[in-house]
Amino acid sequence: MHAKKCGRLEVIAGPMFSGKTTELIRLLEREEYAGKTTVMFKPEVDNRYHERNVVTHKGASHEALVVSSGGRGLGQIEKLGKGFEVVGIDEAQFFRNGKELIRIADSLADMGKTVIVSLLNRSHLGEPFGDAPEMIARADYVRMLTAVCRKCGNDATFTQRVDQNGREIFGKLVEVEGKDSYEPRCRDCFVKPR
Repeated sequence: MHAKKCGRLEVIAGPMFSGKTTELIRLLEREEYAGKTTVMFKPEVDNRYHERNVVTHKGASHEALVVSSGGRGLGQIEKLGKGFEVVGIDEAQFFRNGKELIRIADSLADMGKTVIVSLLNRSHLGEPFGDAPEMIARADYVRMLTAVCRKCGNDATFTQRVDQNGREIFGKLVEVEGKDSYEPRCRDCFVKPR
């Protein structure tokens, strides 16, 4: 009896600066070391550190295919992902149709692929970020990461948007910016919008 190749959906979630992209790169490189074919996708709106590569806040980098955050980009993930054994998707919260991305990730995993998705699980408002809860619920494995609270040093599970003076600000849900505009906070130090 031959066992069917079993796919899986893995999710790496947490606040900003928790090492989600670092973990995604590590897992893809591990699969590459095992001789598996891999591909990494990133949404075009995330060009903070590099136009093409996925890059961590600390500078680690991995080659990626840049796709639009709309329907065309999701179609590319679905079509091109079929040709690889392992599919990585960074910053999944930036894709405009989260339900479609979930369908695609599920479909690829059902085909025997390993799909690894990194995403923010909460917005800067402290609320579930888009379709992240559903992606997490559908995952076979979830790595929930924490950062270090910028205020007190405890484990941070929230992301706070701040101005140049460190004062909390609230605004539109998605603004792709660097480390000067966001900081990790623990539950006690996180300031909820009024």
